[in-house]
Parts: sequence; structure tokens; C-alpha cells
Amino acid sequence: MVCKLDQQSYEIKEVNGATQENTIRGMNMAKNKSKILRVLSILVLILTGWIGWSFYTVPAQRLPRDFPARTSQYDFGKVLVVYYSFGGNTAEVAGRIRDMTDGTLFEIETQKPYPSTPAIYIVAGLELKNGNFPALKKTVDDFSSYDVIFVGAPVWWFTVATPVFSFLSKADFNGKTVVPFATDGGNYGNFFVDFASEACNANVTEGISFTNVSKTDVSILDQKISSWLEELKRE
Repeated sequence: MVCKLDQQSYEIKEVNGATQENTIRGMNMAKNKSKILRVLSILVLILTGWIGWSFYTVPAQRLPRDFPARTSQYDFGKVLVVYYSFGGNTAEVAGRIRDMTDGTLFEIETQKPYPSTPAIYIVAGLELKNGNFPALKKTVDDFSSYDVIFVGAPVWWFTVATPVFSFLSKADFNGKTVVPFATDGGNYGNFFVDFASEACNANVTEGISFTNVSKTDVSILDQKISSWLEELKRE
């Protein structure tokens, strides 16, 4: 009887020991899982911030500030200013170029609106990855009546915003002078190289990028555009 009791007691202890070991192992796994989730959360926050910085958009469309008086201060002949704007920055620069050159504005519009941030980061990233650019409401069929065409876009993922890629894929500039301009949050990346490679039959001049437009004083912005146009005239 004693031997049986001892054996039974040993078996019970062995079971209890295994149960305790499993419990400790489960607790350790739960702690490790919690740590992993915390690390992943931090990485997601960092990645989201980086995407927001690199993509450079603003959360909502804003109205342009006061424009300079419309003049033909810089005579390039007949000018067309084509632009796409998500947050209002590119629209503002385009409007000021139009006013300083007495040009005509053409806004690139997508048939399907983009979602607001941060979902637009994912949508645009997939468009760039797959080369599946958005359908546009309208385009320019004939550039023959224009002497100079300015084309502007925000910087998305360090390159040209996909609606402008879509516009370029359908445009034949027939040897016209095309002047690219960009708006960015600090890094225009491959914007101008990619633009030049996609502009069909265009005489692409050196472009310019305007950084943090919404935070730039109007007088400073106008001076930068004016100086740039002056340089273009001398070329």
C-alpha cells in the first residue's frame, strides 16, 4: 500500500509539475506576443510617419492665396499651364505661373476621386507599382497652338503623381517646349528624370520644385517663380 501511495503521489507530482511547466510556458509566450505587438505598433507608427513625409500631401484641399495681378511680364508666346493638385499646393503655383505669363490653365482631374490620407498612400503606391494609372476626365488632344507648355504635379513616392503619369501617357507634344514643375515636402526624388522619360516628343527643359508651398510666404513664393521664369527666358 505504501509503495502504491508513493507511486500515485509521484504520478500526481509529475502531472502537477508538467501542468505548472505548461502554465509558465504559456505565460512566457503571452509576454513575448505582447512585446512583439508593441514593437509592431511602434514600427507601424514610424512607417506611417515616414510615408506621410515621403509622399507629401496635405489632408484637405485648400484655396489658393491672393494671386498677383495677371500680366504678360514673361512673354513665352502662347502658354498652357497643365497641373494636377491633390492638396492645393500645385494649383497655387500653377495659378501664379499662369498669371505671370498670361497663360491658360488646364487642370488634370481623375474620373474617380482619391481617398483622403492615409488611404491615398496605399492607392497611389499600388498604381505606381502596377503601372495602372487613373482614368482622367479629359485631356489635351492638340498642343499645336501653344508655344510653351508648363506641366506641374505633386511629388508622390519620390516621383511624379500618377494622374500626371496618366496625362503624359496620352500626350504627344510634337516637339513643343515642355517645362515641368513640382511641389514637395523636402525631397523631389526622381521626379524630373521620370517626367522627361515619359514626355513623348517633348523638348523638356530643366524643371523646378517648390518645397512646403503652404508654409512659404506669398512674396517669397512669387519671387522664386519670378526668378525661375527669368532664367527660362534667358535660355
